[in-house]
Amino acid sequence: MGNFLYVAAKEKIISLIENNKIKLNQRLPSERTLSKQLGFSRMTIKRALNSLVEDHVLTRHPGDGTYLLHEKYSGRIDTGDDSPWSLSQTIKIKGGIPSSETKSFKLVYDIPLLTDIFPKYTEFYELIRIRKFDDIAFSIQKSYFPFRLFEDAHRYDFSKISLYDYMGFKNLRPDLFHQKIKTCTQDSDPLLNNFNMDSNKLILDVEYLGYTRPDCLVEYTQSYFDSDQVDFRIEIPYTPNN
Repeated sequence: MGNFLYVAAKEKIISLIENNKIKLNQRLPSERTLSKQLGFSRMTIKRALNSLVEDHVLTRHPGDGTYLLHEKYSGRIDTGDDSPWSLSQTIKIKGGIPSSETKSFKLVYDIPLLTDIFPKYTEFYELIRIRKFDDIAFSIQKSYFPFRLFEDAHRYDFSKISLYDYMGFKNLRPDLFHQKIKTCTQDSDPLLNNFNMDSNKLILDVEYLGYTRPDCLVEYTQSYFDSDQVDFRIEIPYTPNN
């Protein structure tokens, strides 16, 4: 990941947000200014800003400039529609310390669920991570992506880097998502015992299908969230009655 300079530039920009150097409703400095301030080329800064816009951390106002999309709240973690896609970035913006523990990263073969979802493929990477906020588990993610699309993924440590940054480097970052939301209990999966919560409480269970375009599926992820720590927001289209 050392050659992903724009990822390092993203981290520097996130640090500016953490340290209140970038605030809500305050226009970000120009690419030229950020380039001089942070020590990266304008091309690298441009790519970092574009990536943070894709991550739903920043937003662009045509003819005006680039702004922080979300206020720096403390407390519960925002996720779901229009929230930052990177959980680590969300936590850093809130002033917390994110960490990720990889429980499993391996190749799996001929799993009926996956071959039904990805009919063209039979080999998949399985990546299971426990996501933490100040060392407390708030999410457990099981991600699956085709080996043939990401053959070199085994070279990277996804406890330290973003899966979506890696996929973006391969020009296969998903930007269209279909999701199914339900609840479950802690006894649904042994992994859920990593949550420090009352066993009688419901856990949010969200399944994602990530596409680069409508006919190109690149990711299937099942995410569990501790409902005591996370606000999950969804947008429901309004259809007026005729």
